Amino acid sequence: MKKQLLLILCAVSLWQFASAQRYSTEIFSDVSVQQNIVYGDNFSVLTGTPTSVQLKMDVYTPVGDVETSRPVVVMLHTGSFLPAIINQTPTGSMRDSAIVEMCSRFARRGYVAISADYRTGWNPQAVGSAGQDIRTGSLLQAVYRSILDIKACVRYIKNDVATANTYGIDTTKIILGGMGSGGYIALAYATIQDTADFNLPKFISSTTNASYGFVAGSSYVNTGLWGDIEGYGGTPGLNNPNNTPGRSTDVAFVFNCGGALGDSSWLRAGDVPMVCFHPVTDPFAPYGDGTVIVPTTGDPVVDVSGSQTIVTRANALGNNDCFLSATFTDPFTAAADLNNNGQDGLFPFLFATPQAGPWEWFDSTTTVQVAIALGLGQAAGTQIYQNAKLTNPDMSKAKGMAYIDTIQGYVNPRMIQCLGLNVGITDLAQLNQQVSVYPNPSAGAFTVDLRQVADAVSYIRVADLTGQIVRDLRPDLSGLNPVDAAGLSKGVYTVRVGFSNGEVVRKVVLQ
Repeated sequence: MKKQLLLILCAVSLWQFASAQRYSTEIFSDVSVQQNIVYGDNFSVLTGTPTSVQLKMDVYTPVGDVETSRPVVVMLHTGSFLPAIINQTPTGSMRDSAIVEMCSRFARRGYVAISADYRTGWNPQAVGSAGQDIRTGSLLQAVYRSILDIKACVRYIKNDVATANTYGIDTTKIILGGMGSGGYIALAYATIQDTADFNLPKFISSTTNASYGFVAGSSYVNTGLWGDIEGYGGTPGLNNPNNTPGRSTDVAFVFNCGGALGDSSWLRAGDVPMVCFHPVTDPFAPYGDGTVIVPTTGDPVVDVSGSQTIVTRANALGNNDCFLSATFTDPFTAAADLNNNGQDGLFPFLFATPQAGPWEWFDSTTTVQVAIALGLGQAAGTQIYQNAKLTNPDMSKAKGMAYIDTIQGYVNPRMIQCLGLNVGITDLAQLNQQVSVYPNPSAGAFTVDLRQVADAVSYIRVADLTGQIVRDLRPDLSGLNPVDAAGLSKGVYTVRVGFSNGEVVRKVVLQ
């Protein structure tokens, strides 16, 4: 068994080295993060009183990358549209563990990744005769405000590219990815055409409530207060028509992890491609069609359409033809196809008990510390941690990372296919002929010869068979790169040479 396992691991490693290519594999080892970049400002109603707040994002880029026109993935965090801890869970921040890991992995593949914050705030605890209206209406308004925020973020990105291109982004290749409530935002962003989409019976208020801007017989979304779907207009002090008017807010691809869509009618032919991941027993977002509930009380909020409904309809409309026309032979596709009833683009996670966000992980110490800082006390923090484990009982970093492995392994080939990122294969084949390593085998030092290479080299790394980097060189402008092997054990090593479109790998034997 051990021998068989070793052979499998070696085969996987050799496949990874042989197929190393920008976007499909992690070709960069280091990631730079610029935090708290202000992309806009608007009025938050989290405390009940409209208060101006800054909208911020963290930007992740691969260290050593020379590419200046890269696709960007904008990641949206979970949190039930309330801040972490306040929402009675440890998650709800643009620096949630899963968000940081997703952004880091995208950056190591050669993307720019952005974790964007957005406004939160609604009243899930409303009760009484008007309770249903308040729960449904205030949540819909929270979703609407978050859409306006992310549109401001997209405009900020496009304006930066048009003026300075600080982050080296291709604005025709913007991807939205969301986890939990972030998935709700991403899906709504990509499908809502205008505020007429909110004129469905379930989105019409039955009461008039000045505190929430409800008018009986009208949509909960009052554009006179909150502005239009692009974020313009509205009432001063409630909406700030944010930055760079005239910039497009179009995106090219969306993926959702554990979110849902306000209504399946929002999906129309011509919408961007969509990929969905979903625990089939998620108690907070239905896998098919169902009702969103308040996590803490179980009270109903609004009927929505989950991932199964979304992908089935998107496929039928032809929106996913860009990847439905391709053949994927990876193990992640094979695993999804066992349970998605032939609906490519849908990855169901099977559980026998209620499960939500299995890609998330958190720890009790941090949860308690944040609760104390918010004035909720140690006991409340402990209870919040325990409550979160009810729907993520075997929560651990190892488990979360395994689910992120699956998300990345499944969504990336489809993004590559739909965005036309299958670049560099021919170039890499040519570069493969131009890179030489000698002497090989070597009794000591060896040279990586790049004198025949015209392309810019971002890195030269030597790794042992476990993948550990044992030498990391700054490429020499002369093209001759000597490697000192002193202190290295005898055996087989790989020399990894990074280019803007992928990686060339050579094997070297030390005797």
